[in-house]
Amino acid sequence: MLQLSGLQKWFNKHHVLKGIDLTAENGEVVAVIGASGSGKSTLLRCVDFLEMPDEGAMRLDEYSFDASKATKQDIMYMRRNTAMVFQNFNLFKYKTALENVTEGLITVRKTPKAQAENAARELLDKVGLSDRVEYYPDKLSGGQQQRVAIARSIALNPKALLLDEPTSALDPEMIAEVLSVIKKIAAERKHAMIIVSHEMNFVYEIADKVLFLDDGSVIEEGTPKAVFGSPKTERAKQFISRVNIGNNYVI
Repeated sequence: MLQLSGLQKWFNKHHVLKGIDLTAENGEVVAVIGASGSGKSTLLRCVDFLEMPDEGAMRLDEYSFDASKATKQDIMYMRRNTAMVFQNFNLFKYKTALENVTEGLITVRKTPKAQAENAARELLDKVGLSDRVEYYPDKLSGGQQQRVAIARSIALNPKALLLDEPTSALDPEMIAEVLSVIKKIAAERKHAMIIVSHEMNFVYEIADKVLFLDDGSVIEEGTPKAVFGSPKTERAKQFISRVNIGNNYVI
């Protein structure tokens, strides 16, 4: 279980996160939606300590700590037990797909190279890239690069998987292939998953719980049916009114 309590973040005088509470149980998919600039990506980056929270507490399974006073041990624990899928892939340019996936297994988990390569091949097969293991990123499409990034993220079997708008950098025809892979991984229920996405139909289909962020605060929380079907706040109603669930409309 991943739990955030009262998470706050400022950038100078800009109050980006205003006391965020979030719980993602093991195997649960939590989607975070909202307009651009509402704090969604910052929230994920604070979980992985790519940004340092200013206030709040974190818990991952039985490990808990004050996020604003996180020690090197706390940060290392979170980074070893969470994995981030970024908007722009962040693959190693001069490593093949296989090497991108084995890198963490070999350097972090100290897995023997042959064992790491076998595991990486299985994961690349799972994401539909068994015929691209020796390709470098510049020889892969955007959708293929993102699928390598997903394979790399799940290679270490993280307790929590964080996906920050994983299709935002893709051409429309590549979005479906990446969403299909994410759906397959979510169905396995191996990780707590937090996904930030503008793909509202996908969120409706995949999420167990939806949080709607506005100006750094959670103003709606519930099942997809509740949040999309019966929003309580005027801001959420305004946002949801633009969504046509059942069609491929993207905000």
